[in-house]
Amino acid sequence: MGGGHETRITSGLETVIGSTVVSVNALSAAVDTNTFAFCAGATVILAAINSHLRLDQRFFNARPEALPAQATPSYYNPATPTKAAGSRIHAATPSKDEPMSGLASFDATGDAPGKMGYHPRILVFSTAPGISQDAPLACLTEHTFGIRAITFSPDSRWLCSLGDVHDGGLFLWSINSKTGALRLDSSNRCTTAETIAWMGTNVVTLGTRHVKVWRVEQPSSPVKTRRGLDTMNDHLPNASPGPRTFAGRNVLLGSLKDAVFTCAVGISEDKAIICTQDGDVCLLDDVDRSQRLLLLSKKDYSINCVTYDRTSGVIWIGGKGEQPESLPLDFFFAAKDPSAALLQHNGPHSQDERNGKELPGVSAICCVDDRLITIDSSRSMSIFDLTSVSNGVTEISVIQQLPAHESAILGVVVIPRSIRQLFDFLTYSEKGQILYWSWTGICTGSCLVPLDHPLGPDADESNELRVVRYSPTTNSLLTGDKAGILRLLNISGLVEAVARAHDGEMYDLTLHDLDENDSLAASCGRDRTIQIFRISKKECFLEQSLINEHAGPIRKVEFAENGSILASMSSDRTIVFHKKVLRTDSSIAFVSTSIINLKASPTSMSLFPGVTPRLVVSAMDRCVRKISVNEAHITHTFKTLDTANGESVILSRLTMGSLDQQFSGMNVLAGFSSADGSIRLYDVEMGSLLAVIQGQSTVSDLALAQTPDSSENTITRLISTGFDGTIMLWKLTKLSQDEGQHMPRDENKGIDLTNLKAAQSLRLVRRVLSKAEITRFQRLLKEKNGADTGLPRNLSPSRLRRQPSRHAVSDASQNSELNASTEKRSQELSARDNTYRKRIKHTSPPTSPRISLHSKSRRSSLDDRHRRTATNDTSDANSNARQISNALRDFRTVMANSGDSLSSFSTEGLQRELQATLDMITPRAQRGDHKNDQTGSESFEDYLAKMIDERLALRAKSEDQTNANEGSQDTSRSQTRSDPDPAT
Repeated sequence: MGGGHETRITSGLETVIGSTVVSVNALSAAVDTNTFAFCAGATVILAAINSHLRLDQRFFNARPEALPAQATPSYYNPATPTKAAGSRIHAATPSKDEPMSGLASFDATGDAPGKMGYHPRILVFSTAPGISQDAPLACLTEHTFGIRAITFSPDSRWLCSLGDVHDGGLFLWSINSKTGALRLDSSNRCTTAETIAWMGTNVVTLGTRHVKVWRVEQPSSPVKTRRGLDTMNDHLPNASPGPRTFAGRNVLLGSLKDAVFTCAVGISEDKAIICTQDGDVCLLDDVDRSQRLLLLSKKDYSINCVTYDRTSGVIWIGGKGEQPESLPLDFFFAAKDPSAALLQHNGPHSQDERNGKELPGVSAICCVDDRLITIDSSRSMSIFDLTSVSNGVTEISVIQQLPAHESAILGVVVIPRSIRQLFDFLTYSEKGQILYWSWTGICTGSCLVPLDHPLGPDADESNELRVVRYSPTTNSLLTGDKAGILRLLNISGLVEAVARAHDGEMYDLTLHDLDENDSLAASCGRDRTIQIFRISKKECFLEQSLINEHAGPIRKVEFAENGSILASMSSDRTIVFHKKVLRTDSSIAFVSTSIINLKASPTSMSLFPGVTPRLVVSAMDRCVRKISVNEAHITHTFKTLDTANGESVILSRLTMGSLDQQFSGMNVLAGFSSADGSIRLYDVEMGSLLAVIQGQSTVSDLALAQTPDSSENTITRLISTGFDGTIMLWKLTKLSQDEGQHMPRDENKGIDLTNLKAAQSLRLVRRVLSKAEITRFQRLLKEKNGADTGLPRNLSPSRLRRQPSRHAVSDASQNSELNASTEKRSQELSARDNTYRKRIKHTSPPTSPRISLHSKSRRSSLDDRHRRTATNDTSDANSNARQISNALRDFRTVMANSGDSLSSFSTEGLQRELQATLDMITPRAQRGDHKNDQTGSESFEDYLAKMIDERLALRAKSEDQTNANEGSQDTSRSQTRSDPDPAT
């Protein structure tokens, strides 16, 4: 299912592991066909139990562009399209995208999943052989908010659906037995119900303090439900009359007026068994439409589900902390006195409430042939044998257990084909559960990672597993959690070594095998640190800590070129490449060699090993970039366009791999788009879209692997894990192949925590190289390569500048104007001072006895230069003295508040240095006081002398100019008087 836009790759869903069944509304059985249906994310699985007690599965999920075969017009939402809406419109969270399924047989069988979210819809599929499982038979869009439950009637003539509390719709559709077409027959409002069940031809709704019986009337001539409806629809082509009112009547609850009714099952045309959350088992008697509710039994646990085995006449109930319990049908009819039956209700609390904790129990139950199927709160499926019940034995045993993850699955790890193991891949969940699987979907073993380290002294949230990696060399597991703890475990779950690698959440781990005994591991986390460890069979040794490589959290690390290059990706839009250098003591160090800056924050990174290793990086700008590892630059960029609608998407969870020989070894890139909940396959070389896979709306990790089939041919499989706890195996091949060989089950040896250190005693480890060591390693790289390595001066990326606020714009403009005016004023004063100095230099003052003052000022200016130099030295010494004083004051404060004691070596060294410092500063302090006083007085006298000298020089100059002018005037007058005119 879920084919792509091109025919080169067709994807088929092969196996689904796990389910999203959390209530009775997500599991249904068809007695006539011995099949049952349950939900797994956005896919409905129709399963049958084979002779090997395995599930033969069929999958139903409509493509976004698929059109229903039968057009079913909507009466309440006529503008809503009958086909599936666009990819961006119907993206939903796991809690709003879980379909509710019902199953019945009309002609063949039909499957009707319903979805919640924006524009919810009910899809009706035909299970007849040869009919497409991707195209629905009908699409019903009467509900506006969400769908809580749907169910088929026992005679396959009706389909009833119940909306969410915000939707409040109760709809009844009639089914045409010949064509399979559906028509809305009746409707009403019901906001207090949580589930529905059929009692013969009537519908029973249950909820909190609510039990109501709805009467289904046989189809008749069209009835007007609104005045003027036919007149309004006369002008419309093929106008259909409106639905009838779905009539119902409440049941008198009596002493159960405060009960929460959880489940019901019909046992005849006018009787049904109803159970409550407090453990009450009741009989709804509707003989002559009396609707009497009789209390028959009381259990000490909460009842979640109930089913009826018609073959043996036994009622099976399941609840919290209990296995399914059988109650013969004769027992229920033994209570003939209603009042006596009601007196049995004394209202004790359930066993779970008395103990103060919630125990796991059965969430859904159904009977198929002589098998009883249950799904518990951990989402594991159990198959019980009912053949012994008919012989008078009511106790049953599990004949097959199908385990699954209880919490969100975070990742998948594929085991290389060259390694002989009892499992082909493993998956891990946030609660620390690791399950081992074969390609046939059989669980071969499990282990549990201890997550006993708290997140902090005041942290309310618990620790969670984040990443798991498998080491083929040591045949062990390496795990990292939310607290930054690195653990080395063997396959059975025994902890060999533990270390605190990060001061916060760990994001990624990568491994590289050095030799037969050792491996190299690199981890990254939220603390912007890369930790490099040497891993052996029973120990972890820290090799190096890289702490100044990125300005933001580091999301991904990858080894390339046989472990000689380490690439790291950060949310600060940078990718840094580190090169390995061997030390003289056989230890390993990594030195940064190049940095690549991206235009947008990266979302995922994957490495494709080969002759020319390449990194593929997806970013928030909806682009995918290919980066050459050897040359450390971007070689190609393409947009993640969809050829169907021309829209681009943001890819995450990238993985790369090669297809089998049928596709000539094509290299493909797989990624997940959260916009439409699809898995997309791209050609790495061309960047073209190859396939779009629908069926799992919340993908947490992807993996591509080439696996053998029964005929020793190689096929390509895609493994996708979801946050909803499901695992899906897709087969990327055009030909259908047989399933792989059955692999034996591995025994779970449990966990041994004897070697585990106390979590609180773990200290954060760091091993940072000094600048001298980094310089030496750079010199070694330069000598090895014979050229400059091109190392940047500053290996840290540029820090993000702080964006100024609007309130700071006016302040900045005022400051800039003030600075400009100040600078202009200083320039004018400097120019005026220079002009004045030139005049003083070229103009000689007249001879005066005050010239001694001028010479003294010249000598004092020379002394000022020497004095300023000495003052600067003194200021530096005083600054250092103040720093040392502050450091000693802080040291005394720490020693006063702490009870730690100093070693003898530290005490002697501190006393020696303090005494030597005291001996040096004592005589200088005495000389410094006298010198400072003398220097201060001399500097003030020199300043006064200089100022007086300048004033006298200016006055002398002005007087000389005045005298010179007066002298020239007197000379001209005397010449005029002594030389009369010759003409006279």
